[in-house]
Parts: sequence; C-alpha cells; structure tokens
Amino acid sequence: MRKKITSRVCEAVKVYWSKVKSLADSPKKIAAGVALGLAFDFLPIPVISIPLSYLAARATHCNPVAAVVTVIFFKLAVPFFFTLNVLVGTTFFGNIASPQVVIAGDSLYALFLSKVVEHGYPFLAGSLINATLVWLVVYFLLVFLIERSRRRWGA
Repeated sequence: MRKKITSRVCEAVKVYWSKVKSLADSPKKIAAGVALGLAFDFLPIPVISIPLSYLAARATHCNPVAAVVTVIFFKLAVPFFFTLNVLVGTTFFGNIASPQVVIAGDSLYALFLSKVVEHGYPFLAGSLINATLVWLVVYFLLVFLIERSRRRWGA
C-alpha cells in the first residue's frame, strides 16, 4: 500500500513539473508564479488563496497559470505548512500571548478565524517568514531548473 501511495505522489509531481516547465512564458515569470502560489499556501487565507494568487500574479506580471496550479497542487500540504508556521514563529518570537478577540458566529470562516487568533502572533509571524523564504528559494531554484531544462531539450 505504501508503494502505491508513493508511486501516485511521484507521478503527480512528474505531471505537475512537466506542465509547469512547458508553460509558454519566460522561466523567470513561470518561477515567480510558482513561488507566489506556494507562498500563498503558507498564508492564513484558505480557499480564497486561489483567486487571490491569480490576481496577485497578474498584478506582479508573474505567470498566473503557474501560480494557480501551484496553489491547488499544494492545498493538501497546507496543514503541514500551518504547523511549520507555528514552529517557526514560536522559535523566532517565543510564545507571545494571542490577542483578546471575540469572534461571533458559527460559520466556517468564523471557526477558521478563531483558530488563527488562538495561535496568535507566532503563527502570523511564522507564516510571513515562511512565505518569504519559500518564495525566494523556489524562485531561484526554478529559474535555474527551467533554464537548464530548456537548454538541454532546446525548447
């Protein structure tokens, strides 16, 4: 069973990578779009991160398709990213008390907002740190990989 799951994940990554590197745009715009999309998954903006990533990519002249595809592709990893946000924020800033905010309502948005407030400033600070670091690393790595791939295959 473990092999089956691993092979499916590997196949999904291969398909994603082949689609991203074959987009008809400059390597820098594609890399910026992917980096932007992945950075959006670290920020506490569920569901609306998809249209927001598209709008942000258009506004910053990144590849919007790469941004949206990346946000969607990494959606299942968001709980891991949020946990990493808490760990990084707590490491850098300690356990700062969360703000005393009362959220009324029983909607899904109110539930999410209460969870964000519950984790407080370390979570928010960690999300900004992680989003920035991930954007930088992914951008420079993908520019290199896409340019190398295109030189190698003459695309």
